[in-house]
Amino acid sequence: MHPSPSHSRSVVPAVLRSIVCAAALAACLDEPPAYEASERPRIVVLWEPAACGAPHRIALELADEAGVPTSSSAPCAQGTLSVQVLHLGVYTGRVYAWTAGQPIRSIMPAWIDVDESIVRWRVETPE
Repeated sequence: MHPSPSHSRSVVPAVLRSIVCAAALAACLDEPPAYEASERPRIVVLWEPAACGAPHRIALELADEAGVPTSSSAPCAQGTLSVQVLHLGVYTGRVYAWTAGQPIRSIMPAWIDVDESIVRWRVETPE
């Protein structure tokens, strides 16, 4: 017994719909999740404020794997700074000390795997 022509026509579109849906789902899984500004992951950098010496600022400059930059800075005596990033993933860049009108110093490379909503990173105090 052969299937009727109307039966075979209804199977093909169903198979095509399944393939299209699977492809769309796979494409969505490759994209990092979109976050509202208030929900974005945060990197918190910590250091020992008692080791700061003369007043200066600590800066953090990062870029995600696509090269999108983000940065933040805070007074060294504060002992912490934080920055919101766009999504989970790996960020590279640098942490350094600076004072207005002077060259940056105490440059440390940064490689941070942001794999949760808040990532804390303790560094040696940039002087």
